[in-house]
Order: sequence, then C-alpha cells, then structure tokens
Amino acid sequence: MHQVLAIMSKDILQWTRRPLYFISSTLLAVLIISVVGNTISGATDIPFGLYDPADISELTKHLTESKRFHVKSYDDLEQAKQDLTKSKIVALADVSQDPLEDEVRILTEGHNPLVDMQISVGILNVLTQKAKELSLPLHSAQLFPISFGLRDYVTPGLAAYLCYVLASMNLGFSWIYEWMEKTYRQIILAPHGLKAAIIAKTFTVTMEASVVLWLALCITAPLGGFTLGGNFAGLVAFTVLSMFCFTCIGLGFACLLKTIRIYTMTVSILGVGLMFVSGIIIPVEAMPGWEQIGAKSLPMYYSADAFKGVMLGTPADYLRDAIVLFLWGCIGLTVAAILLNRRRAHL
Repeated sequence: MHQVLAIMSKDILQWTRRPLYFISSTLLAVLIISVVGNTISGATDIPFGLYDPADISELTKHLTESKRFHVKSYDDLEQAKQDLTKSKIVALADVSQDPLEDEVRILTEGHNPLVDMQISVGILNVLTQKAKELSLPLHSAQLFPISFGLRDYVTPGLAAYLCYVLASMNLGFSWIYEWMEKTYRQIILAPHGLKAAIIAKTFTVTMEASVVLWLALCITAPLGGFTLGGNFAGLVAFTVLSMFCFTCIGLGFACLLKTIRIYTMTVSILGVGLMFVSGIIIPVEAMPGWEQIGAKSLPMYYSADAFKGVMLGTPADYLRDAIVLFLWGCIGLTVAAILLNRRRAHL
C-alpha cells in the first residue's frame, strides 16, 4: 500500500505541475463534445427559400418553428432559383399558387446528398407535426415519446468516445515515458513494485481523466444546449467504470507496443474505428450483420448505452454494461501484467 500511495503521489504531483496538459486535455474534450456533437446532430439553421407570395401553405411559420431553417421568402420564383444556384439558400420550397392543387415542390441544387438528407428530415418533421394545418394526409407517432433532441442523443456517445481518448492517451504517454526513467525502473524492480505501479497508474489515470470529462461536460452543456440528466450518481459511476476499462486497455496496448509513435498511431486509428462501429454516429441496427457482431463485442458500445441511460433516461441494461466494461478492463490488466512480468525479467 505504501508503494501504491507513493506512486500515486508522484503521478498527481506531475499532473499538477503540467497545467498545459490538463488545459489541453480539457480543451480537446470540449471541442469534441461541442464541434463534433453539433456536426453529427446536423444543421439547425439551414438557409431555406420559400416561394409562396399568397401565403397559401403557412410554411414560413411552420418551418421557422421547427428551429432547423432560416427562411427567406421570395416573390420572384426566378430570383429564388438564381439564389439557389449561387448557394445563398440550400433549398427552395415552390408552393403552387392555385389553392385547388395543394402542391409543394422542394428544389435543391442536387450536388450535395447530405444537404438533401438534412432537408428531407427537416421537411418531414414539419409535415408530420403540422399535418392537420397543412391539410396533408400524413401523420407520425412514437411508441415512447421523447423529451430530448438529437443533440442530447449524440452527446452520450461522444462522452463514451472521450473516455477512450482521454484514458488511452493519458495512460499511454505517462506510462511509456516513465518506464524509460531510471527511478521508475527502480520502483518496478522492488518487491511488489510492479503490482503497485499498475494499481497506482490505473487509479490515477482513471480519476484524472474522469475529472477532465466532467469538467468538459459542465462547460459545454450550457453552450451546446444539451442535457446531462438528473442521474448524477449514475453519470459518475459509469464515467469512472468506462475510464477504468479504457485505461486498462490502454495499459495493455502500451506494454505491447512499447514506443510512443506506434502507440499513438495504433490507438488513434482504433479510436476512429470504435467511434464509427459502436453506434455513436449511426445506429448499430442499421449496420451489416458482421458489423453488428463486432460492435456488440467491443466495450464502447456498452459505455455509450450506459451513458444514454443515465443522461437521457432511456432504457439501458446497466448490469450488462457494467459487467462487460469490467471484464474488458480485467482483460487489459491481465495482458499488461503478463507482458510487464516478461519485460521485468529482462531488466
């Protein structure tokens, strides 16, 4: 225990003496949550043209109320088409001025499928919620009505991804550099020194990275307009558990790869893959069968599921998520211990 506390004190002292590292880690988390979160959740102020001089459809009011469009009304249809060509607007609603036709034609430039997708989603939202007022036979319903938006839904996945980024980067850099230090090797070679170093490093990185994530979430929530939910205890618990899991995995990779350059390249590429395959960007159910199997065998899927549950109140299997994260952490620790025991024998 004395060795564990000594190494922890050393780690915490180094952390406090490196304020730039702490600031940069927090800034990285804030940028990912805010910028990436806004990008994934989609545009919320799309410049949208509307040709409806007689205000037959009342689309101006409904599109504005959807909070996805910045509507510009036109009295000249040709001028509206020219602005669309010049990218002053990204779409144009051409409402038939014959009250008997009841027709709305949506025009886009046609070069950007992502824009078309955003327009389709936004228009569908307007039409389904305002169907009676627009006299359109189109309705939608939800089995479990939600009280949060897409931005809220995206954030828990980003929190899970940040657990991986902050834990693996913090652990990898500190461990690989310290392993090369003469004083650190002396600690490792002492009786029970290796076990003490693993315990201390895992604990300090887990807590340091958790503090950074909590701080980033608190800073970004009022700016990004997303909710942190009311389950604070659950948020704390799964942040620590996710950080522990990814810290242990990072330790296993650090012991296997040995050098900073290879470690950084590996965990960066792996992190991008985990982000795309773990349901953070697109639903796992929409992936091919083999990708679904891969996603559900990796820890980030379960970390994201737990974060969604505690932040949004959606159904989540907390026990399953906790067990999988803990088991992955144990696997990482086991691999690290085996590799480090072999390396210590050669020192």
